[in-house]
Amino acid sequence: MMLIVAGLSAQEDKLNLAQQIYKTNPEEAAVLIDSVIIHPLTKSDYVSWTVRAYVYYELFKKNDQRNKLNSPLRDSIISSIQISNSLGPDSTFLLNNNRVLKNLALGYYKISKYLLEDSLNYEGSFKAYMRYREFFSKVEPNYDTKEVEYNLAVGSVFSNIFNQDNNNTKAGEIAKVALLKVIELQPTNSSANLNLGLMYYNQAANLSKSLEFGADFSTIDIVQENMVKLAKQSAGFVETVYKNEPENIKVIEALYYIYRMLNDMQKFEEFKGKLKERNFKFEDPKPEESKKENESPDSPNKDK
Repeated sequence: MMLIVAGLSAQEDKLNLAQQIYKTNPEEAAVLIDSVIIHPLTKSDYVSWTVRAYVYYELFKKNDQRNKLNSPLRDSIISSIQISNSLGPDSTFLLNNNRVLKNLALGYYKISKYLLEDSLNYEGSFKAYMRYREFFSKVEPNYDTKEVEYNLAVGSVFSNIFNQDNNNTKAGEIAKVALLKVIELQPTNSSANLNLGLMYYNQAANLSKSLEFGADFSTIDIVQENMVKLAKQSAGFVETVYKNEPENIKVIEALYYIYRMLNDMQKFEEFKGKLKERNFKFEDPKPEESKKENESPDSPNKDK
């Protein structure tokens, strides 16, 4: 019995010392607490595991691993919190545990945006986003999934890439899946609908440019048929935005070019008139287009 008491006392001394020094000397505190959590007398104590989480959190910050997708230190914090929570902590310890887990979850969301916008690393970004959802849901079941916000960011980044290079089919697929997810959640979301509309328009416009001089009629018919399909898809998305934002000059301009491509003269003239009412500066037609304004669409004007 005396040996058990002495052993428990030694582990409690280590635990107390780790609590005292973890902010100033997290390395030494880690050695102490790692001894505590494997000892038979203290390995089932939720306090020990919570202290371990705080010790490793200091190491995590000190080693500047907050922007890294994969961090063994972060993994140690999370596993320590999960074990502590499984051991029935009191309300104060549970609150502190969940506060740390929530901060780490939000950190994963920041990493998802960083990998997306700075590195164009969609796979890593999506992995970080899903970890945000996994760990935040453990703290707050009715949490904000940020699904619309995240997918809008993905759609914006990769639709821009695709619009610059339609041969980048991977970027186009990533963008479309993300934007369609937004529309599934928010059918009238302006940004998602407009981005998708412009993607389909640019695809159609680039099909036109891809036609080689002297192409046979069957090839021309196939290209024109695909152009019309894409342009009609584009019109559907952009019209959704126009219903809610009839004064949006970018939307009006997009519809002007779309209906010109579709050779829908009534709609074309309607939106051309709306642009004139707003003193829109039309691009000068290229020499080969001057007599056939409605046959070859230009890209929407970038300069307002």
